[in-house]
Amino acid sequence: MSFLYLSALALGLSVVVPLILHLRRRQTDRRVSFPALRYLSRAEDARSRSLAASDLLLLAVRIGLLIALALAAAGPLIGRGGARDHEPTDLALIVDNSASVGRLDENRILFESLVELARAALAAARPEDRVWLFPTVGEPLAAGVSAGQAAPALGQLRPTDGAADLAAVVARAAAALPADGGRRREIQLLSDLQASALRTVPAAASDAAPLVAYAPRPPAEPNGALVDVELTGGTTAPSGTGHGVIVRSARAGAAVPPDPADDAAAEADIRLELDGRLAGAARAPWGASAILGLPELGPGLHEGRLEVDPAGARADDLRYFAIRVVPPPTVRFHGDANGFVGLGIETLRDGGRLGTGGNGAVAVVDGDVSDGAPWEGAETVIFVPPADPVDLAAFNQGLASVGIAWQARVDAGSGDLGLAEPEAAFSLSGVRVRQRYLLRTTGGGSAADTALLRTEDGEPWLVRTDSDDRMALILASPLTATASDLPAHPAMVPFLEALLVHWSHLATWPFADFGAGRPLTLPEWASEVESPDGTVRGVEGGARFTPLGAGVYAVRGTGSDGAGAETHFAANVPEEEADPTPMGRRELEELFAGRPVFTAGPDASAWEDGIFRARRGRDVAPWLIALALALIGIELYLATPGRSRRPSADGEGSEVTSGASN
Repeated sequence: MSFLYLSALALGLSVVVPLILHLRRRQTDRRVSFPALRYLSRAEDARSRSLAASDLLLLAVRIGLLIALALAAAGPLIGRGGARDHEPTDLALIVDNSASVGRLDENRILFESLVELARAALAAARPEDRVWLFPTVGEPLAAGVSAGQAAPALGQLRPTDGAADLAAVVARAAAALPADGGRRREIQLLSDLQASALRTVPAAASDAAPLVAYAPRPPAEPNGALVDVELTGGTTAPSGTGHGVIVRSARAGAAVPPDPADDAAAEADIRLELDGRLAGAARAPWGASAILGLPELGPGLHEGRLEVDPAGARADDLRYFAIRVVPPPTVRFHGDANGFVGLGIETLRDGGRLGTGGNGAVAVVDGDVSDGAPWEGAETVIFVPPADPVDLAAFNQGLASVGIAWQARVDAGSGDLGLAEPEAAFSLSGVRVRQRYLLRTTGGGSAADTALLRTEDGEPWLVRTDSDDRMALILASPLTATASDLPAHPAMVPFLEALLVHWSHLATWPFADFGAGRPLTLPEWASEVESPDGTVRGVEGGARFTPLGAGVYAVRGTGSDGAGAETHFAANVPEEEADPTPMGRRELEELFAGRPVFTAGPDASAWEDGIFRARRGRDVAPWLIALALALIGIELYLATPGRSRRPSADGEGSEVTSGASN
């Protein structure tokens, strides 16, 4: 037992008052000589014994009353107490709203169960507690408020299709709690403890705030998901040619059977919708990729989605994409027509992937820039450096004449290097670079300049930049067999198409889809974003925007030419959300080394028993006050005058003395 106000026990000394009064009690009855009273001696003795017992009982009641009041004033605490019986606490309450908590948990969405447990934690908070409320995806909802103020903020929390980084949000929550030595600190984590969501290795904890993590029931069934979609022609594709989508599925979770007996359960049935209409279907084993062809698409914006039968969480059963179809570009080539670049362009033209006629919307300058200005009238110019370093000065002069703030410099020590994988529908695996120039800005580079490809040492190998009224793409290596393996590689023609279409002026933002819940940078001309549910939100060009839900978003604004501009982008559930396998307590303790870690659940009672670790015992003052009230009633009854019984016919219980006592 402990006491909140130990000094109040001094009130217990007041028990001496009834003791003193009892000891000083004087008999004031007057005796009257009356011989007949000797027959009543037996009744007198019985009454004397009754009065003595009544006085002792009254004394005990008064002493008990004073002791009960003194103990109640001292605030006695017994045992560990309940969740509300805790010391003043600064609480960081984290509620998981990522895509993985959209699965069923005993005929109920897990997210709803987590919110209900969060409400129980707020209900157990005391008036002097302060609450910080964090979702795992999105910005904090409350900071340093009372539980009553945090409850409406919790009601605004909605599930998202994003991925959680639990280690990062725990670190952020710990940093938000003030280092007040007079208050306890605690972090409560309500999550499915998805192992893939604990991907950030936290720094060693510098505070002693314990982490109480909810331990949910493991998923009852494996989760089937579509984890990746890839457009064979990229997000910008020329019209008049065949295009398709490559979709990959996955089936994960602790309950996945190693070898399903049912063939149907071992395969995923995938459906393709394009512009709101069913456009195809395929069946493929879980974990494999399937290719679905797209119908011929006219120029403009198109959007689609792929869907698999529900299995586990619903959000990752869908995968969205957006594609802009443009007329095939016309290309003007300046260089050796029998070289690798010239032959590759002719191959694309023969396949209908490039237009014919005209001066060319895209100009390709292969090494030689001595003949005038072959890029006049082109909206995109692709510069391929010369194989002979002697011609590098003329190449750099050509770049400067177009207003390009980049130069190529000789790199004598590059050696044999590989290329990083591009964000495109082709792979450069196995391509080695033996000759490379160093691409350097001349001081006037734009913030919009982008290194589209890099060598494995991090140096830019393909740079996209804007100059005057056109776009320029600059390679760091000649496209010759001696400079690299690319000209003889199967990726050569797809690489050229990417240069001419997907990375040229024809390819408008975005150049790929995005992960839901992850911030992205909007184009400079953007003024509003329409979400998949039809909600329109005003934005600033170049601002950061976080798509919380999966689907296709529309971005609108005014282009640099003053005309209206619009593009679409797709946001999808991140791949890591597909595996619902939870992390165990031992793994949690290892991950958050240096911080006390406790788990509680899966029942609500177990959660309430585990939170607010700094308890001070159950307050029994209300029970003592109730006891004191009962003792007051007993004392009034015992001390009421005239309570003695009237004389009976046989004289028993009759009065034999007169007077009073005190």
